[in-house]
Amino acid sequence: MSSGRTLLVDNGSLNGAATLRLRVLAKELSQILGRQVDPVSVLHSDKVDPTILDGIRAQTFESYAREAKAAGCETLEVIPLFIGPSLALTEFLPELAHKVGIGLNITRTLWTPEESAGLVDILHDNLISTGWKKGRGTVLLCDHGSPIPTVTAARNDLASQLRKRLELSSHELVACSMERREGPAYAFNEPLLADAIKCTQGEVVVLMLFLLPGRHAGPGGDVATLCAQNAPVGVSWRLSPLIGDHPGLTEVIRRGYTTC
Repeated sequence: MSSGRTLLVDNGSLNGAATLRLRVLAKELSQILGRQVDPVSVLHSDKVDPTILDGIRAQTFESYAREAKAAGCETLEVIPLFIGPSLALTEFLPELAHKVGIGLNITRTLWTPEESAGLVDILHDNLISTGWKKGRGTVLLCDHGSPIPTVTAARNDLASQLRKRLELSSHELVACSMERREGPAYAFNEPLLADAIKCTQGEVVVLMLFLLPGRHAGPGGDVATLCAQNAPVGVSWRLSPLIGDHPGLTEVIRRGYTTC
């Protein structure tokens, strides 16, 4: 009988590439930590055709938790593959764990007010990898947009740290959201990407504060579509790699986990 399991949990995606990458990260963490780390999504991923997932259906949290409970597991330890404390972590997963009747421990996210250097390093590397050169244009640090002020605060803090490191002004590196909920209560997400890119000149790099590919991130996703639709005439733009593709991400996750 097992008393506990460790999971690497992402938000989930209908894009099979996201699940495959999550599995790679979980395998690497298993090797580093010396114990099994299972790749699990909050939602969505179990709808992906298993034939594009090496024949293995993706696991989502509620079904995984029920199976673990039936097998005698008492507690799930979640390592979140999230930038900041989204509602999935603060409300949804705890509610599901309570519903299933299993214990839950959620460790730190990639960003916390006390520690974010590893994430800043990854963003810096991803920016440089695009061929970005200071003085040629604007960097737009873009996240999805969140109903939680703390998540947006994480984005703004990362932007501030990158400006300091690269010696850029607030006009040279702008933090923005892909989208936001309607109403003044969510104005903290502003500016939106569609508006921010209209104020740019020269070469624009959209520095992706996204972890894994999906309908928003990557070629042909919503971010790319918004840029294509709203970039001024004469402005060239390109997307940075995703955070989840950086070879140093596993070590950043490990450091955060072992210092909790």
